[in-house]
Amino acid sequence: MAERGGLLFDGAMGSLLYERGVFLTHCFEEVSLTQPDLVRRIHEEYLQAGARVLMTNTFGANRLRLEKHGLVDKLAAINRASVLLAREVAGGRAYVAASVGPTGLPLSGLAGIDGERAEQALGEHLDAVLAGGVDVVCLETFEVLAELELAIRLARDRTDVPIVASLIFGADGKSAGGLTPEQVGRRLATAGADVIGANCGGGPDLLYRVATPMVPLGKPVIAMANAGRPEVVEGRTIYVANPEYFGVFARRLLKAGVKVIGGCCGTNPDHIRRMANAARMLAVDEGTPTPRIEAASAPPAAPVVEARDLLAERSAFGAALAAGRFVSSVELNPPVGFDLAKRVRAAEALRDAGVTTINIADGPRASLRMGNVAMAVKVGEATGLSPLVHVCCRDRNFLGLQAHLLGMHVLGLRNLVVITGDPPKMGPYPHATAVYDVDSIGLLNVVTGFNHGVDPSGKAMPEKTAFVCATGAEPAAIDYDRELRRLEMKRDAGAHVVMTQPVYDPYKVERFLDDTAALGLPVMLGLCPLASHRNALFLHANVPGMQVPDYILRRMEQADARGEGQAEGVRIAREALEAVRHRVQGAYVMPPFGRYKVAMEVLDGFIERPAPKTGSR
Repeated sequence: MAERGGLLFDGAMGSLLYERGVFLTHCFEEVSLTQPDLVRRIHEEYLQAGARVLMTNTFGANRLRLEKHGLVDKLAAINRASVLLAREVAGGRAYVAASVGPTGLPLSGLAGIDGERAEQALGEHLDAVLAGGVDVVCLETFEVLAELELAIRLARDRTDVPIVASLIFGADGKSAGGLTPEQVGRRLATAGADVIGANCGGGPDLLYRVATPMVPLGKPVIAMANAGRPEVVEGRTIYVANPEYFGVFARRLLKAGVKVIGGCCGTNPDHIRRMANAARMLAVDEGTPTPRIEAASAPPAAPVVEARDLLAERSAFGAALAAGRFVSSVELNPPVGFDLAKRVRAAEALRDAGVTTINIADGPRASLRMGNVAMAVKVGEATGLSPLVHVCCRDRNFLGLQAHLLGMHVLGLRNLVVITGDPPKMGPYPHATAVYDVDSIGLLNVVTGFNHGVDPSGKAMPEKTAFVCATGAEPAAIDYDRELRRLEMKRDAGAHVVMTQPVYDPYKVERFLDDTAALGLPVMLGLCPLASHRNALFLHANVPGMQVPDYILRRMEQADARGEGQAEGVRIAREALEAVRHRVQGAYVMPPFGRYKVAMEVLDGFIERPAPKTGSR
């Protein structure tokens, strides 16, 4: 269920019920009987937000907690109704997890009468939720480790479904008994839990601190934070960590190896939506139900090869790909201001040198520049080129992305580079809002649907689009296996060609080409000619996936000493392309500091200059 990572649970139930009018003195679990529509609506909102696991409203539906409300006689009915509500909403699109909390007894251990009562109450509670038919048992918000271990053993005796076990940790990062996260994790795994971790107790920072040390223990790890620490404002208990912060928190957890994420007290569908965006960007969880927004954006079933057969009709770039010709593209990005004269002259020179096309980034490095669509149209009009236009998911919501694509098609732009996009925190406006309603895979699904004449809601469109879609890949990715899985998903979503990030290690290039050959996607090798030894050091230290080997650094240092740094960078790029020329269908050159003439030097001899035009002029 969680081995591949990125599995997203929903958020809080109790605090949402409270916000929607259920008093704290009321039994929240009984609401499944008295106001089922309210519980159903909360489940639906979490599903719409992207949760892949819905938790039943059964956290405190055990004998000892229910007797405080005089509801013990309704124990079976409450649990049955709660499971049924979650299953109805999930409808095969998400897993259903039975939420089982502690008994509420003030246990310091499990000896004596309290231990017997706890075992009876937990066993009865587990029987009730399992009778409803759940996919997962989630033992959550336990403070006493011994009670959680007891719950794991009781659950394991009763079912073969996955068991998630999470403990509350204190602000010092230790359990109530003073144990470290590693010690707790080992005991939970030994007791029989399939997923181990932590929830509640604090906000994202604390949960990151206590969950990540469990990652090396060999079990999938779960982390579900509160929306910060609760504060009382005008008599109401609120949580102060905002949804955007939860998106950042989710990305940090997933990068650190945590496989399962979700929200606890104070979180709501907005928090989960931000976490879903992070999960789509940074995780691959094949074999699990798909969040609704991705399911909605899936195109009708159609062989991807059918789209490739049509490439020749879509653009000159598509025709070159379809014919198997060597294609080339040089990155030429928009200016900060309004003047496109230099870009037009550069594009003309590249065209005359035989470069197939240019590509224009969409707010690269989250910086402020002229919109790339405007530049693409003007440069296309002036040069006859059909640019590759980057489309990133950062700045437009799901509706805005679709409108953007349709507008590009009307303007005659046919070649897309579909990317997720650099987050705003990389640029000079770190407080700008990042949207990320979908990632590059989701957006490729949308474009492929448009190319088949179907919009993301499944409705027929008046006309089909005719886009050619490029996608990115990082041969030197830190999580290389994940990169390969995502590339396969991009191929299945409709990508026609791969444009790699620059790689300076020839072994990693060959490995990537070997490992992706079976995908059947043409590859354009990314090349970023080094400008100097200092430039090489900067790329090596600051740009993920662009490690520069020591021998290349030494070459650049020696060349700088001779005053030949840029020329040596060109030689290194040409050597890289020459080594795999027989294995790739093209080159994608990112010249340093916009020096397009450097790109022409790199490509010289690999591309043919067009024949001079003749006429009566």
